[in-house]
Amino acid sequence: MSNFFKNTLSLITLLFFFSCSQEKPLVLQPDEVIQLEQQEVLKFNKFDGLAPLFTHKDDTLRVINFWATWCKPCVKELPYFQQLEEEFKANGQKAKVVLISLDMNEKNLSTYIKKKNLTTPTLWLDDADANAWLGKVNANWDGAIPVTLVIDQNKTIFHNTDFHDYEELKNFVLK
Repeated sequence: MSNFFKNTLSLITLLFFFSCSQEKPLVLQPDEVIQLEQQEVLKFNKFDGLAPLFTHKDDTLRVINFWATWCKPCVKELPYFQQLEEEFKANGQKAKVVLISLDMNEKNLSTYIKKKNLTTPTLWLDDADANAWLGKVNANWDGAIPVTLVIDQNKTIFHNTDFHDYEELKNFVLK
């Protein structure tokens, strides 16, 4: 299968993945699609391809977590996000959990996803110019991870520390 066809197919998949209603769909523009057994990881070389995730307003609740495999508090809380995604699906909620990895290489990220059987949708932002995009995510973000955002059509809530357990994450999301 050609790269063009794979990328086109992935873009179409994204349209359906991120849009749960008849409203205008959320469109992201990945630079590459990394196919793993557990999931497709969409790679973004620049923040701009990912930016609509933070500004798009529809009836889907989005829980977005920035993390990396080298960040101990990040990997500690990842199972809570996986559990939240599974609960959203089981309850038929119009909600999505999206993990955005800030890893520096594909091998570490791919190995971690395989080892932990991580199925929560994962995007990889490989844009080293963080000063250019941090403020676009949240004006108060200093770049430290983990960071979590909850975005719905009425508000965006920013959380700049790790979660100690699943209940703490769930309570934050349901504020």
